[in-house]
Amino acid sequence: MTAPPNVPVFNCVVNVAPPGADGIVVATVANLAGLEGRGMSEREALTSVVGQFKTTVARYHAEGGVIPWIDPPTRPAASETQRLIAVHL
Repeated sequence: MTAPPNVPVFNCVVNVAPPGADGIVVATVANLAGLEGRGMSEREALTSVVGQFKTTVARYHAEGGVIPWIDPPTRPAASETQRLIAVHL
């Protein structure tokens, strides 16, 4: 049996706002700038933003570049919930 390949794992910290008046849920990455997902449910918004996170981090990782993490991550607003998601490239 061979060893599994070394798969990098990154923490995606996401602040999720409750649905707005239009019913849209907004999920914003708190530890990497400029990534936001929207959807009719939290799951839909998270699916969108985690996909963006994975694509962005994979690009930095493949290029050997420094990932511009926000450290510490942006704190959630009083009405938001923070989710911690492990993302495998």
